[in-house]
Amino acid sequence: MEGSESAIVSMAKAILFWAIFQGLFFTGGFSFLFPMLPSWGVGLVMGSVITVSILLLTVVFLKFDVLTMKDLGMAVKGSSFVRFVIALLAGCIVFTGFYMLYSMLTPVVFAPFEDARVLQLLVLNSLLFIVLGIMEEVAFRGYLLKKLEAAIGVRGAIYITSILFGLYHGLSIESLAGPAIWGLFYGVLTYWTKGLAIPIGFHVGLNLVQGLCSEKTKWVDGIWAFELVQTSSLLTIEQLTLLLQGMLLVSGVVLVEYYLRMVRNQG
Repeated sequence: MEGSESAIVSMAKAILFWAIFQGLFFTGGFSFLFPMLPSWGVGLVMGSVITVSILLLTVVFLKFDVLTMKDLGMAVKGSSFVRFVIALLAGCIVFTGFYMLYSMLTPVVFAPFEDARVLQLLVLNSLLFIVLGIMEEVAFRGYLLKKLEAAIGVRGAIYITSILFGLYHGLSIESLAGPAIWGLFYGVLTYWTKGLAIPIGFHVGLNLVQGLCSEKTKWVDGIWAFELVQTSSLLTIEQLTLLLQGMLLVSGVVLVEYYLRMVRNQG
């Protein structure tokens, strides 16, 4: 039974799982074996190899655990695809709203690239961020999240995986002020919806809009780009960014605590 496993054992399993994932990530999914690949190709190879590896790793860990794929929210259901698509569209709408705020309140505008291969870039961005989104959510909100929950509770599991998710994007304040905050939402969505389809879809939607707006050029080109214009504005880019990050942090924490209170009331 889950209760028979000590918190120390659960934490040890979580740490081991995390360490193996980090090892896989630092190898880049062995994409270095294909030096001629374009950056988007490297991302697809890395994301695909690591995703398959993490899924296999999860199966192996579950052999020595009472948890199942269903417990992790990783059992595919008939409604999974629909939930994924709806969440993806929601993620696109949310981040498009943020960019519209930047356009309205700061001295930046969206400018399309005249020579952009729109259809090709749309397909590449979509494929790439679907693969990377699945990789990250399976790694952070699958087995790792559940074993941390067994060791330190739901609250601790959400906050710790969110911090790890931020630091995975880089050892910087920016990573904690950006990806780590979004990790709070992904964590709550995982628990609230009892599955990974919606957090994966929402995650992909956010990244897709960023990619199409040239904010993910490490992997793939975008269709639009930000341009500074010489005009007066209500806020600077830095001020609006700080304001949005603060609002997101407060919203994420409130959402986590509201979910926990709701669960306690139902219990």
